[in-house]
Amino acid sequence: MTTLNHIYVIIYSIFGLGVFISTTEYLAGIKIFSSEGMLSCDMQQINLVKNDNSHFLNRLSAAIFTEERLKYVFLIRCVNIILLFIIPFNTIAGWILLIALGVSIYISSLITRYGSDGSDQMTMLIIITFILCQVPLNNTLLLNAGIWFIALQSCLSYTVAGISKLVSVEWRTSIAMRLIFSTKTFGSRKAALFLKKYRFINILLCWNVMLTEALFPACLLLPLPFAIIFLLWGFTFHLLNAIIMGLNSFFWAFMATYPAIIYVNMQIHHA
Repeated sequence: MTTLNHIYVIIYSIFGLGVFISTTEYLAGIKIFSSEGMLSCDMQQINLVKNDNSHFLNRLSAAIFTEERLKYVFLIRCVNIILLFIIPFNTIAGWILLIALGVSIYISSLITRYGSDGSDQMTMLIIITFILCQVPLNNTLLLNAGIWFIALQSCLSYTVAGISKLVSVEWRTSIAMRLIFSTKTFGSRKAALFLKKYRFINILLCWNVMLTEALFPACLLLPLPFAIIFLLWGFTFHLLNAIIMGLNSFFWAFMATYPAIIYVNMQIHHA
């Protein structure tokens, strides 16, 4: 039980830090939710009303989706995250804070539904797992199931990403990386020029990403020293994506799953 709780604490430490950073980024750029902003609250309300018949969502959007109120939502979330570093998850107070954090993250997903990505989905799945498994019961089976779910979901995400790249002509012909770095949103002029100059690097990078992602679940079955190689690859991959492409949310969301992967690997080999 103690080991399981320690794993959850480690997962939350990484996860919570990532959510805290992304929330402070929202606070720093709160104007993006103004009526003239890219994620205008007025437009989000119209989209919710248009695409969802739920009266609850309509009331929620009308009550919360304003620049000023969202600022308070994000401030409360920051306090919530800090409190969960102090209060045990499996207490009534901790569980209520987990639910509040989950609701807050869900609200963010409604606001940014058109710009969401795999990291947002992983973040939501992790907090839901905490809510379902950290009920104030101290149930070992439930806690163990939650860690297994996080580990398997992470491996599944990598495998799906790898397979989707393998069926892509751009990835198989090794031009995908150069094309990505040539975009305005995720691009890097220096990286694009470098890949254009040294085309064989494109082949190495594209096939390295495709094959490692597709084979990532092997880290659950391999002896731990070899499994760590996959995790070091993932760490480097997400860190470079955060630095070059600005995808820092992926780094925190997926790093939070690695303690679960290590735990499951050890459990499998112990069995």
